[in-house]
Amino acid sequence: MRSSIARLLGGALGVSLLGLVLTAGAQEDEGKDEAGRQSLRLQTPKEDLKAQVTSEAVTGTDIQLTRKGDTVRGLASGSSVSLNRKGGKLEGIVGGQSVRITSKSDEEGIVRLEGTFGGGPLELDITPDELAGTVGTCTYDLQYEDEAYQGVRTCGENKREHVWVFVTPGIPAEVSPLLATTLVVLLGSEVSR
Repeated sequence: MRSSIARLLGGALGVSLLGLVLTAGAQEDEGKDEAGRQSLRLQTPKEDLKAQVTSEAVTGTDIQLTRKGDTVRGLASGSSVSLNRKGGKLEGIVGGQSVRITSKSDEEGIVRLEGTFGGGPLELDITPDELAGTVGTCTYDLQYEDEAYQGVRTCGENKREHVWVFVTPGIPAEVSPLLATTLVVLLGSEVSR
């Protein structure tokens, strides 16, 4: 059986690329542990997807990515990822699908990802209190409590379920390329059927 990330690549891979639009540098160390890592985890009643992110690489459940300059390349469930920063946008191909992403952040601490990938929309707002919006075929309405974003997501044909999104040690004001990529890869995945 193919993993949820593989299905995501076959349909619409949500690859956020907020970090590629932002300037690399000292901001990339915000929100990381002493070893320079950030952990992401999407937990559903049926799956538990995890990833470890540094400023240069991602390793985890069916995902291996590396960042070099303005590019992110690698594999997610055996499908290739090749993304580049171009004029404030992140563009490229993921699993044979075109990707175009822009990002915005405001003085109130809201990080907003917008764009398209795999023919689907990306409109996601992330604050310290809430994670809400659409990533491909999934819609999220999560509130932060008990050390996780938790609430309901609806994917595909109204398939609703309770999910938890753990971001350790937290979402920084400006997100690194690989953290943003990994976050949306996980959020765009649908549970196994």
